[in-house]
Amino acid sequence: MKIKHLFFKPLDRPINGVVKADQDDEVTVFQELDEYVVTNELERHFRAFFDSYTTALSDPSISNRVGVWISGFFGSGKSHFLKILSYILANRSSINHEGQSKQAVDYFDEHKIHDAMIRADIDKAVSTSTDVILFNIDSKASVSDGGNKVLDVFLRVFNEHQGYSGDDPHVAHMERYLTQKGKYQAFKDAYKEASGSEWCNERDAYALNQDEVECALSVALDLSAEAANKWFEASEQKFAVSVEKFCGWVKEYLDTQPADHRLLFLVDEVGQFIGSDTTLMLTLQTITENLGTICQGRAWIIVTSQADMDAVLGELTSTKANDFSKIAGRFKTRLSLSSSNTDEVIQRRLLSKTPEAEVELRAVYAEKGDILKNQLTFDRSGPTLKNIDGPDSFVVNYPFAPFHFVYTHTKER
Repeated sequence: MKIKHLFFKPLDRPINGVVKADQDDEVTVFQELDEYVVTNELERHFRAFFDSYTTALSDPSISNRVGVWISGFFGSGKSHFLKILSYILANRSSINHEGQSKQAVDYFDEHKIHDAMIRADIDKAVSTSTDVILFNIDSKASVSDGGNKVLDVFLRVFNEHQGYSGDDPHVAHMERYLTQKGKYQAFKDAYKEASGSEWCNERDAYALNQDEVECALSVALDLSAEAANKWFEASEQKFAVSVEKFCGWVKEYLDTQPADHRLLFLVDEVGQFIGSDTTLMLTLQTITENLGTICQGRAWIIVTSQADMDAVLGELTSTKANDFSKIAGRFKTRLSLSSSNTDEVIQRRLLSKTPEAEVELRAVYAEKGDILKNQLTFDRSGPTLKNIDGPDSFVVNYPFAPFHFVYTHTKER
């Protein structure tokens, strides 16, 4: 049997070396769900997360649970874990190679997650409707962002999620107002009639099409041309955003949804983006705190960072650390991912064998096992490396030996 025929999955299939938050094509979604390996460590993290997430909205502690901090250095899989959470919580469907559709939750059966209680919590979590906004915070930031970049990014992704303008918050606020009045579609229709173009394709150039915008406002809101002009001019001049206003807009949106509906912000690499900037850290804390209290547990923030919370606080001066004394409490659930299970992931994702290959490899080991173990024996003068210790070890690692997967973890600086 040739080596390429030993494996359960094709060796030449494309595999993303780096998980990207914004890569959500059907092929990528299917592969990331189908091939995700839930190690013993990850199963513990799933347990901790869903134990907190499934807290009833009527529980008084729910507003203090909405912050989740996921830490881990490069290669630990924190971004992949965050993306898998986004798939599960949105119960994202995927299309396999045969064109068959499958829900995300169905991938996490007893073969991936052995603990029946965790699977029950996952089923409970996806039983209610949820909006999931997954993004890399650095890629969503803009050089034109003024004030506080963290708040600006949160507002941008929230507006985009609702179908409003992402780059011009005052335009998005106008769209939100029109929606609340039930006039947004009337505005878009009037704009198309006045300009000949679709509003959503032209709104980034609103300043060049001000006459058409004001005409559409006049029609949609039944205003005079002068009143529409003043209203539009004032919308940009007077627009201001604060954490409280942002959280209020999130609550207004949630109030239009079913009572148990949730909105989740899943933010990748927030620690690297914030660094030790006092203003940004305090804004993240305030957004998390206000979302918890204003939205009463229905809006969550789940972030990833290379450094865990204690390390972030420990690197600050004592003066700043006092400023951040609250932030640890805002992220009550903290999950620290390591790279200690690299061998298990490789074995199960890349080296999984077909039943026929397992039979043949066990026969090879029965015949050559002693010879292989003797040839791979290391003397005691060098480092101790893990050797093949039986037929199971030989089968799961073939064509490698266990010591090939030794991973030396060095802290990135």
